[in-house]
Amino acid sequence: MSSSTPFTCRWALLGLSSIAVTFVEDLLLARDASDPIRHEVVCVSTTGTVERARKWLADRKVLGAEDDKTVKVYSSSYEMLAGGDFDVVYISTPHPLHYQAALSALRHQRSVLVEKPATMNRAQFLKLADVAKTESQAVLMEAMWTRYLPATLHLQNELLPKIGTVKRVFSDLSVPIVDPAAVSETSARLIDKQAGAGAMLDMGVYALTWADVALGGSDATKVAYADSIPFATGSALIDDINTVVLRRPSSNEATSSAAVAIVTTSLSLAGAPCAADKLTVEKNAPGVRIEATHAQVSVPFPLIRPQELHVEWYGDSDANKTEAKKEVLSLPVARGWGLWYQADVMAKTIQAQRAAVSSAASASATEIVSGKVIGEEDSARILGWMDVARQTAGIAYDAALEAV
Repeated sequence: MSSSTPFTCRWALLGLSSIAVTFVEDLLLARDASDPIRHEVVCVSTTGTVERARKWLADRKVLGAEDDKTVKVYSSSYEMLAGGDFDVVYISTPHPLHYQAALSALRHQRSVLVEKPATMNRAQFLKLADVAKTESQAVLMEAMWTRYLPATLHLQNELLPKIGTVKRVFSDLSVPIVDPAAVSETSARLIDKQAGAGAMLDMGVYALTWADVALGGSDATKVAYADSIPFATGSALIDDINTVVLRRPSSNEATSSAAVAIVTTSLSLAGAPCAADKLTVEKNAPGVRIEATHAQVSVPFPLIRPQELHVEWYGDSDANKTEAKKEVLSLPVARGWGLWYQADVMAKTIQAQRAAVSSAASASATEIVSGKVIGEEDSARILGWMDVARQTAGIAYDAALEAV
């Protein structure tokens, strides 16, 4: 089966979360007839009632939502992972539940797209990656969907090679989704420490990802400083106003390539507090600012779903800096919210993986095709930064949530 052959990727859902709503609605958006990738939902695992799951599916306009032969609803995730007929499971449970769910899926030879952060810490993710590659032929991927959007890819592939050496990055994701004046009305998961609540895991994974993209994805980049101002939920303190400083050392003594990134997050700081959807408003400050030797690039809010890149070119010498050249690059998401881009990457990788396994089997090859981890180094690096930042800033969770 070649990657150009039409492929319908069949999804199982483990968790009916708010992000799963957006993900499924994106999956099922209409596509051009020539598009080689299709998606459909065929299995759901729920801790609630079957009736509630059926209604959830119907509300998302899932084909066959009321038909058990079309969409199978399981009351046990284990039963679904062990016996369900699907190509990949999408895990969108609270953060602390990701690890065990993904581990079980991989050991059942299931491909996994797990919501970000993929795990509570780097050690858990490395364990999943090892199991994926050594105990299965499945595909594992963290759902860091922002990396696969047109604006992000254009920045990486087209702009970064042209703007010179990046020297400084500012990356912020601060959205008042936890209201100090109305904690009781806030979504339970967002203030429940046992459910992994906190700005570092919820917001930091995005803001740090942008710093990683801007700094070129270097493992030499380390956390130089971290601090956190907590938020009192009434039952526990969760990290809120966080600051992380990353430092990339120079790779060449003759030409300094050292750089710094200042990454900030908050679950409570002001910013469109009157808007129903706090991620669709305009803010004065950009979400990301990248300062390089030849140009400056800004990513307007919200950084999780960039639609434009604002570039100010100032050349590489004083003579060229007398007149700045500014441009706005429009790179919109083609349809929906944009989570389908990552789903397409997952589907194409599964399709290619199956072709490799089939080819090896038909050739009676002695070498076993190992599983794949999409974005393994990137995910591990971000989780490692969050580990160090949390330890430095005193952000701690119950040890049981972080066990491997």
